[in-house]
Amino acid sequence: MILQGRSTATRVSAAQNSHGHIRRFSEVPLLEVVLSHGPNPVLKLLDDKQQSMLAGVMQGRHFCVISIQREQGSPAWFHLIEQGKEAGYTFAGFYTCDDDVMATLLQRFNGSTTADQRRKQTEGNQAVFDRVVGESEQIHWFRQLVKACLDLQATDIHIETRGHVADVRIRRDGILRQIKEYPADICTQAIAACYTLLAEERSRSEVAFNVNSVQSAMIPMNVGDRQVSLRYQSHPSVGGYEVVIRILKTDSHASNTSLTLESLGYTPDQIDQLVKALASSVGGVFVAGVTGSGKTTTLSAMLSRLAREGSRKIIAIEDPVEYIVPGVSHLSIQRSMMASQGTVSDNPFYASMMAFLRMDPDIGMFGEIRDAISGQMAYTAIQTGHKLLTTVHATSALGVVARLASPQIGLLRNDVCVPDFFSALVYQALVPLNCKACMVPATSVMDTGHLKLYERLFQIDPDHMNCASAEGCPQCLPDGMKKNPAGHNGIQGMKVSAEVITPDIELLDLLRRNEDLRARDVWRSHRTHAFTEPVMRGKPSWAHSLYDVSKGIVDPYFFEHVYGHPSQLVQS
Repeated sequence: MILQGRSTATRVSAAQNSHGHIRRFSEVPLLEVVLSHGPNPVLKLLDDKQQSMLAGVMQGRHFCVISIQREQGSPAWFHLIEQGKEAGYTFAGFYTCDDDVMATLLQRFNGSTTADQRRKQTEGNQAVFDRVVGESEQIHWFRQLVKACLDLQATDIHIETRGHVADVRIRRDGILRQIKEYPADICTQAIAACYTLLAEERSRSEVAFNVNSVQSAMIPMNVGDRQVSLRYQSHPSVGGYEVVIRILKTDSHASNTSLTLESLGYTPDQIDQLVKALASSVGGVFVAGVTGSGKTTTLSAMLSRLAREGSRKIIAIEDPVEYIVPGVSHLSIQRSMMASQGTVSDNPFYASMMAFLRMDPDIGMFGEIRDAISGQMAYTAIQTGHKLLTTVHATSALGVVARLASPQIGLLRNDVCVPDFFSALVYQALVPLNCKACMVPATSVMDTGHLKLYERLFQIDPDHMNCASAEGCPQCLPDGMKKNPAGHNGIQGMKVSAEVITPDIELLDLLRRNEDLRARDVWRSHRTHAFTEPVMRGKPSWAHSLYDVSKGIVDPYFFEHVYGHPSQLVQS
């Protein structure tokens, strides 16, 4: 049965320009079939939404959504649109209508479907889709939020909903800073719109946004003249839900040929070790650290150095690409799909690795070794004579070996603790820097006993130490970012603190025999310089940061925040 409000003459124009408010039944567009209602609906609606919206075919395989006003932009509304697209229909637009019009619609339709209508998603009418997205107030609002966070140099956006309030915070310089509170409904509708309409199809863990599910996705977005990719993760929480978004710059702004190991904060002797490690044609450079410690940034600085030589083929396989390095071939994969893959050969990471080995590479960069497949492929790449740069999650440079030999990755110590497998083992953390414009002498704000502890344990002169100011200043605390009530607001930028180890035969033998503590003691016995000197041989990464404390550029508060209390460190 065809449900007809408008005349046939209006049918085509309605399909080409479908958005507006319907006040009378005569204004309803011609619907060939209703998809969301009837005995066997193609599209599913929750019971409490059955009386407030519907989806119908207007012409051919173009469909529209008609809803009462308060439902426009709701999660259920976006879900209905996405279901139609998944069923193979092209989304042609939306209408709102008065309650009495909706009641009449629901009384008059006679929904019926065929199996042919349940086919997989086909390519939609992109021009219409772009118009709908462009007109979405929710997406516009979210885009402006991302822009504000970008302008504040945020690396991550945290949206924490509790009841009717959503608290938006950003991570800047490694520290969470509060931005603003919003009504939870506004945030929820905006997040639902972006997740459902903008997220890359293969990356979404579910078809539509759901506050009660753990969800992840990659959401590409144009923000002014900048193009970013938002790595989205959400989780329900007590009283609401949490969303964390990592901002990845994917356009020319992300291409930074000036990124160097020096600018990141590595010391001259560490850089010398890494340059030698990169110069060899085989072996792996493994960079370890916790989440958010800048590991990929360090790999990109290494790739930039190698790419400037111009004589070697460099291929980077990442999930996703975070930095575009001129002279490097970047391959982006969707590792989030792996859990649903039936066989190893179907695995996108495995497929990319096999392609890498056949593409005549000299150097490979694998974004992260996190499982048995990536571990085995990294091992194969090194054993077949390639230079490899990659990252792992570990708590020290020597801890890389234990991580590779863990049940999650499953490489054998006898296989990796051999000459030419490890070119360098690196561990790094990121530590906030004092704002040069407002930092204050440590002697004016720190307890005397606390200062003397640094002097006694590490021979650091308290007169050379500085702290972040409590209030900050316009240079480090821009408009739009709230002060941390606990103080220490005067920070601007971050730098690496690292340990770099080129394992020799003695260390490899100890690691092969699972004597990791003995290997650590042997490494630290090589220290020849004081903590106040920039030579890092035999020093753990915390000693690198301690040197920065001695130079007055790092607040002892943040040093201890990252590494722990000095009395514990000397016993570690």
